[in-house]
Amino acid sequence: MSGDRREGTGYMVAGTVLVTGASGFVGLALVPQLRSAGYRVVAATRNPDKFEGLEAVRLPSPAEPAEAFAHIVANVDHVVHLAAIAHTQLAGAAATYHAVNCELAAKLAEAAHRTIAGKFVFVSSIRAQCGSVHSGVAVESDPPQPTDDYGRAKLAAEAEIASIMTRGNYTILRPVLVYGAGVKGNMAALSKLASLRAALPLKSLDARRSLLDRASLCAAIIHSLRETGTDAGTFIVADKSPVTVPQIITAIRRGLGRKPGLFSCPTWVLAAAARLTGQGARWQTMNGDLIASSAMLQSTGWSAVENSARRIEDLSRH
Repeated sequence: MSGDRREGTGYMVAGTVLVTGASGFVGLALVPQLRSAGYRVVAATRNPDKFEGLEAVRLPSPAEPAEAFAHIVANVDHVVHLAAIAHTQLAGAAATYHAVNCELAAKLAEAAHRTIAGKFVFVSSIRAQCGSVHSGVAVESDPPQPTDDYGRAKLAAEAEIASIMTRGNYTILRPVLVYGAGVKGNMAALSKLASLRAALPLKSLDARRSLLDRASLCAAIIHSLRETGTDAGTFIVADKSPVTVPQIITAIRRGLGRKPGLFSCPTWVLAAAARLTGQGARWQTMNGDLIASSAMLQSTGWSAVENSARRIEDLSRH
């Protein structure tokens, strides 16, 4: 373990960070940002032999004993826990979510509590707080009301970590939907739609949703490692300005050097088409609000992206 201590805090300015999920969508961007910030990174992965260009250790399964987790945190200063299952079609999905998204996090936190001198940063999800559609502006003081097995497992993991890390050297982050190169899920579907040259009947969609730039989330993680003002805290992570589906499509197409190409269509027609094509759940998400405020994390010194649409447009140029 190495690094200098920042004046006025008890944590290393730089040192060794164990990152689970380092090969995932967020991890791929976080690792180089950590290195640029002066940290040594160790990836915890199920297949360390296949991980090229980075020091790696095997990530134990939730069923393995405490000794396996103690081994991987033995020589690190901090832990960033990204690894999770977001979607599964397996039978017994609730049990799978709980094992991977809660039990694994708890065992890692127990090992970290006994060993590390720095921070344990757990990347949870806004789904631990609310469903995919939410009335009003979501803030951390709202009573958590997850609506699916994924969100319930994440919330349970948050509670486990808070009860285990009694020194308070942990931070829980609840990001909203993250965008960036290589994104999957609903944002990937919108990007695919936007890449079509056909005009799209989506102009009338006015639901507003908070999004999060991937680089900004990585900055929030590094900020949490360094900032004692985030100790024992749970924070929503989101860009400042919510956007609509037409704004997202327009931003992507402008980034590609094209006109928006949107026209209005009755929403009941779009809803019927979504149901007929098996996209009813995705339609409900696209046509519902989920606005979340990251003001509390900003108050600790983290800077949020001001304009999601402009950021998406910039990213689409590359």
